[in-house]
Order: sequence, then structure tokens, then C-alpha cells
Amino acid sequence: MRAGIYARHSTDKQGTSSEDQIRRCQEFCRFKGYDVVEVYRDEALSGAHIENRPGINALLIGALDGRFDVVIAEDLSRISRDQADTANFFKKMIFLGVPVETVSEGLINELHIGFKSTVNALYLKDLAEKTHRGVIAAVLRGGVPGGKLYGYDLVHALDEAGEPIRGKRTINPQQATIVRDIFATYASGQKLKHICEDLNRRGIDAPNGGKWAPTTLVGSFVRQTGLLRQTLYNGTITFNKMQYRKHPETGKRVSIMRPESEWVTVPIPELAIVDDNLFAKVQRALDIRSAKQRERKLTPKVTTEEEKREVSIKRSREWRRSQAITAKRANAVFGGKLYCGKHGEPIVATYARHYSCKTKGCPNRSLNYDQVMALVIEAISTLDQDMIMAHFDSAKMAKKRSKLEREITQLNKELEHVRTGLNKVIDALGPDARSHEIRAFFDDKSEQIHRLKLDISRCERELAATTLPKSIDRIVTRHNKLVAKLQTWSRDPEAVVPLRQIIDRLTIHAIWNEAEECWERSCEVTFDFPAIIAVDKRVSS
Repeated sequence: MRAGIYARHSTDKQGTSSEDQIRRCQEFCRFKGYDVVEVYRDEALSGAHIENRPGINALLIGALDGRFDVVIAEDLSRISRDQADTANFFKKMIFLGVPVETVSEGLINELHIGFKSTVNALYLKDLAEKTHRGVIAAVLRGGVPGGKLYGYDLVHALDEAGEPIRGKRTINPQQATIVRDIFATYASGQKLKHICEDLNRRGIDAPNGGKWAPTTLVGSFVRQTGLLRQTLYNGTITFNKMQYRKHPETGKRVSIMRPESEWVTVPIPELAIVDDNLFAKVQRALDIRSAKQRERKLTPKVTTEEEKREVSIKRSREWRRSQAITAKRANAVFGGKLYCGKHGEPIVATYARHYSCKTKGCPNRSLNYDQVMALVIEAISTLDQDMIMAHFDSAKMAKKRSKLEREITQLNKELEHVRTGLNKVIDALGPDARSHEIRAFFDDKSEQIHRLKLDISRCERELAATTLPKSIDRIVTRHNKLVAKLQTWSRDPEAVVPLRQIIDRLTIHAIWNEAEECWERSCEVTFDFPAIIAVDKRVSS
């Protein structure tokens, strides 16, 4: 009978294991009188999943092609330690008429598949739990898990028994100085991009030896990774944050965050690089910036197309306002804001002091500067208290205010609920609230409160922008003074720059006068009311 041998070992440290298995299987085949025609092996591959193992896949193809009549392995765990995979492999072999024999169990049947596969699966689970417990124990003894960490050097030493000390570290003075600089710079409000550019310009290598990037500093908010979130810099090692599970279909390891209540924190003050106040300030700044970033990412997923369009218009207005604030002399108050009422096309400069719509044959062509300026001044002079009040009293603004007020009320209720629950826990525990689990609970609640406050602050800012200002008369008076300056000198930068900030659009309409056989033109202005309020606040402050 033709035999196909299969061997597998899990790690590189078992380099001779496969050869030993093959020799044992060959001896078994000689005893049974089998002729070995194929040998398949998987080296340094786990038996937790049968996928992505070239040796076992080649074995299946060989069985399908009829290259052998029986499969020989040292024991069933060499095929797989997963119950479902073992049963599936056995079904395929039975279908192809190829029996499976092992040196340890003999001819495999359904009883072996049920009992032995369960034992193998329990072995894997027990091994994982023992490994996990061993790592946690090492952390509690003061070791630091993981590989090399920026700011520290590994300590190569032996203990009293002559065994290597694992996880021990010492501070690297040069890298520690860079870590402190990064924390201080970020706390001062510098952008991540600018911090990385400065580090790269100074020729300082990143932790991985390449260039610094923002992700190196902040990592992932969900996984709480990144240099700025590393608690060891504050003298505390945080461990047991993630666990790894095998995907049932692909066999790949997938990382999953554990609840914060299961995290392990161990103080190691001798490894502290950053002081408590600076570290806490950076964590608050990270929370604020991360909340804004998540808001920018999540907002498009929950907004309607109409709301997205409003956001786009708002961004465009803010960009125009920023472009208007410049030290350069402004050429014209209507530059870039003038449009044709008939075609909707921009009216642009064509030649010396003349402006035209882009559409040929349009009545709004060859308009001279003085003519356009007179129409614009007449239009922007119409701003008064009634117009401002009408904007803030509109149904759209009322709906927005109502929505924001409801959100603020709901957020305040949630905040009060969290605070009440926290006070009850504090009263119940009293001086006993000192364990790592209780501190983790308080930290979680503190973060919740902080996030609720951020949301309330954001809603209050938006509500203030939709509320009728008390200084309408001051706004109108100041606007009229600017228009008067413009009438005196149409290119006065002291009038042009602030007026451009509050004008969103100027539309020229042309109507044919039959009696006088000429075009009568008028200008319609669209004011940017949020910009009017923002400018007033800047001036008054």
C-alpha cells in the first residue's frame, strides 16, 4: 500500500521535530509493510488552523490525485489541534477513500476525531492561558512587556539562578530628552505635523529608524497607542489591553481590545521620564483633539445631503474670510464675489477697469468699474437692524436653535447622571477606593465626564452663533461707517478688507427698459451673517 507521510512542528525552536516525526512514521510504515511515496511537512506553523499551511494543502491535492492510499502521521495533533479542522480533514479523506493512521492512535475513526480533537483543542486553550498568566506575572514583578521602547534601553543581565532577566529596562538619556521635548511641544499647542517636521529636520531618527510621522506620536485612539499615550513615560506600565483571537474562517490572529476593567497597571516610578502635570496636560489635549477628529470623521456618516451641502458652503465661506484677511492692498470690494443674475456665471475683469459675464451676448458685459461700484455700494448700504433680526428669527435658525437646545439638555442630563453615580460609588467605598480596578473605574468615568463637557461646549458655541446678538445697533453703525469710507475712496483697504469678509455674493441683474430702450441694472447682495457677528466680536474684544 502506498503511504503519504505528514509532519508538522510549531516553532523554529523545534527545528529537528519534523525529521524525528518522519523517521518515526517511516519505521511505522516498514512495520506495516507500507511503501512511502510522498512526504509532506509544515515547519514553524501552528496547528491552531489548517488554512495557509502549504504542506497540508499539498497533501490534500495528492490525495485528490490518488498519489497514495493511506495518510500516516505521528499523532492526530500533527494534522490540526482545531476540532472543526480535524473533522473536516477526516471527512475529506473518507470521501476520497484514503484512511488516516497515526503512530500513536493507529487507524483513526470517528471516536478519535471526537475525543482526541477535544483534548487537542483544550491543550491549545490551556497553553494560551498559561502563557498569558506568565506574562502578567512578569509585569507584576516589574518587567516591561513588548520589544524595544523609545526612551529606554533593554537591560542584559542574569538573576541569582543564572537565568536572563526579562523585561528590565533603563532610561536612555538622549532619547528621554527628545521624549520630554515632544510632550512639551504638543502641550504648547503645536500640530503633530510640525513636530514631526522639526524632528526630521534635526536629523533625529524615529523609533523604527525612519522618519517621524503623526501616527508615531498619537497612534490609534481606540487602541490607546502612540508615543504620547505611553503610560510608562509617566512611571506606570499598562498591560493586558488587547487579546488575540483566531478568525474562524481565515485562521489569522485578530486583535481585540479588552475592557478597561481588565487592564493591568503597575507603577514603576524609576522609569518615569515625563512629570505628572505635563503628562496629564498632554492626555487632556489628546482627548480634545481626538474628539474633534472623530467628530469630523463621524459627522458625514450621520448627516443628510442637505446638511453636507450646508457644511460645504460654511467651509467655503470660512476660506473666503481667511483669504480676505491679508496685509496686501485689496483691489476691489466685489473681487471674486460678483455674479451674473441671468446666467449665474462669475463677472470677471476683461480689460482696463471693465468687467463682463463669461456668456457671450449677455447684457452684463463691458461694465465699467465706476458703474459696478455704484451698484455694489447701493446694495451693501441696505444692511440694517431689521435685516439682521429677520435672519436670526427665520424658521431655519429657530429649528437649529431648538435642536441645539435639546442636545444641550440631554447632554446635561447624561452628565448629571454620571456624576450622581460616581458620587454614590465614592460614598459607598470611602477610603477603600484604592485598588487598580476602582481607579480604572474612576478614570473611565472621569473620561466620560470630560467628553460630555466637550460636547456641551461645542453645542453651546453653535447655539451662540445662532442667537440674535445684543449689539445690533453697534454692528449697523460700524457697517455704515465702512460704507461711507468706501464712498470716499472705493479702494480704501480699511473699508474693503472688513467688508469683503461679510459679503458672500453680489449678483448683477439686468432688465430691458422698453421706454428708454436701455438696460437697467441692479445689484443684489447676500450677506454672511455669521461672519458679521464674528467680525463684531473680534473688533469689540
